Amino acid sequence: MKENIYSRSRRRTPWTDKTSVTPLESFLDNHAAEEYSHRHPHISDTRESEFLNTFEPSGCPYCGKERYKRFGYLRTGLRRYRCLECGKTFTILTGTLFENHKQPISEWIDTCLELFSEQSFEAISKANRKAYNTTRYWIDKIFLALRGTQDGIMLSGNVYLDETYLKVIKRDVERRSDGKEYRGISRNQICIGIAYDGIHVYCCILGHGKPSQKSVFERFKDHIALGSTLIHDKEKAHKKLVQELELKSMEYDSKGLKGVPDSENPLDPINRRCYELQRPHAAASWLQQR
Repeated sequence: MKENIYSRSRRRTPWTDKTSVTPLESFLDNHAAEEYSHRHPHISDTRESEFLNTFEPSGCPYCGKERYKRFGYLRTGLRRYRCLECGKTFTILTGTLFENHKQPISEWIDTCLELFSEQSFEAISKANRKAYNTTRYWIDKIFLALRGTQDGIMLSGNVYLDETYLKVIKRDVERRSDGKEYRGISRNQICIGIAYDGIHVYCCILGHGKPSQKSVFERFKDHIALGSTLIHDKEKAHKKLVQELELKSMEYDSKGLKGVPDSENPLDPINRRCYELQRPHAAASWLQQR
């Protein structure tokens, strides 16, 4: 189970409930309240419904049929529809991440822009005047919506493959009998496999420590087309994947390529993908959705 995270609301200041405040304290408290209201407008004040009403449903979200009619509006101004097949009512948001949402979609857009610009969760919380645990909850919902987006990825042609490692969080670190941490690639390192064909990227967790032939094969066998060319280092764990999928193998000694300019490094395309995932916030975000 995930650890519960509690944090103080960013709506309040130390002077919010004080009966006697100085002019400076009153000024700061009022400024904080105004900033909070600006960052968290009421849905009816954002013209959100007017924007959403420009979209038409592709069908009933309950039965999938395309026979429906307009059926008035909600109190927020959002248009409602009634299915002529199953009789249920719905809106353009039914069955989406924003169904029954309390915060404006504009806030979600701001949060996504900050998330994908690799800001920390703490920075996003401060910028949006949210409690830290609220930001974590929103990000959990975003990645829940993204779950399964890699399932249909099929790489082909020249496919680059490599592994990168991320250290487990502090509470999961295992130590030797003398209390010291294991060194190098150990059970305290999460192994992530990355494959790239110049267009699509497929990432997956291969386990802890060095990958095995079995783990590499099982995780990539449904995402690399038969007969493709695998461009990789001399990692032995790739052997079964190459054999079973009848891949053409182009191996390079990664150690021998150290110091070689990126423009001349045949493994540069996959090295760049590993670098992108190694960025602290990108790594934390990706691991969270797994």
